[in-house]
Amino acid sequence: MAARDPGTYLNLRIGESTVRTHYHEMGPAGGAPVVFMQTGGAATSAWMCWYLNLPVFAEAGYRVLAPDNLGFGETQLVSGPAVRAPDFMGAFLDAMGVERAHFIGNSGGSMATTAFAAAHPERVASFITSGGEPRIDTDQARAIAPLLGRTARMDFVREMLSKPQVAFEDLRKATADFFYDPDHPRIHEVTEMRLELMRRPGLQEKEREAAFRQIEGGRQNIDNSVFERITAPTYLIHGRDERFFYAADHWPHLFDAAMKATTVIPACDCTVLAHCGHWPQIEMADRYNRLCLEFLAWVQRGRKPAG
Repeated sequence: MAARDPGTYLNLRIGESTVRTHYHEMGPAGGAPVVFMQTGGAATSAWMCWYLNLPVFAEAGYRVLAPDNLGFGETQLVSGPAVRAPDFMGAFLDAMGVERAHFIGNSGGSMATTAFAAAHPERVASFITSGGEPRIDTDQARAIAPLLGRTARMDFVREMLSKPQVAFEDLRKATADFFYDPDHPRIHEVTEMRLELMRRPGLQEKEREAAFRQIEGGRQNIDNSVFERITAPTYLIHGRDERFFYAADHWPHLFDAAMKATTVIPACDCTVLAHCGHWPQIEMADRYNRLCLEFLAWVQRGRKPAG
């Protein structure tokens, strides 16, 4: 496992709000900037999501930036009203002195970057998305979306978080749901990182409240008009087999809605990884890194944005 990078902090002023932001930075200062946006989920962080990827991209000569997303890891709103993800991302780029960057997102990070790429296409040089999201709003996916907070997986998470203290074995089981292979050797490492965060004062209570809010909130799909505004070269890298993450009768429709994004985003390629789950950047890290670096090299050699 790569030695943990402690990261650093800055305070972002976003409108009337202040966000204490924790982030990681690696690679040469003059390298092309690549911003990694982390997955969602209880006790996740940028390092947990990208610990097998950040050093590789830095070694390849990129300036790597990976913030803990707002409300995750060690990034927190400390004053003012709630902040939208695109505004947080724009403020982070400004603070880093970055006008335009390549973006890589997983799951919730993919959703946040989709919104940012549509709202601020001039700031996105390319976009790599994984974790089966975002999805277009098909009839089937629209019907399923409100139910995604009431799955067997989420019921277990709520039960786990309602105990006096989260046990390692419970969190390991919850972590394994993000993988195709329930015995993958990285599951233990990721569980340890999540448990370290979970033990911090107040975090279990916050994650429990968030998990119970999902009962009614579910998850969301994205309207086609948002995808159509993404002008950057885009690359979907999705695990085909999220067999523990979603119900068996839901996943084919959700996967179909994710794949159909390739028909709506103007310049979009796609790779589907068999026997891979929700976190391909961890479960198949070597292959994921190669695919991403090849795509970025291709973009930098002169592939032009759509439009």
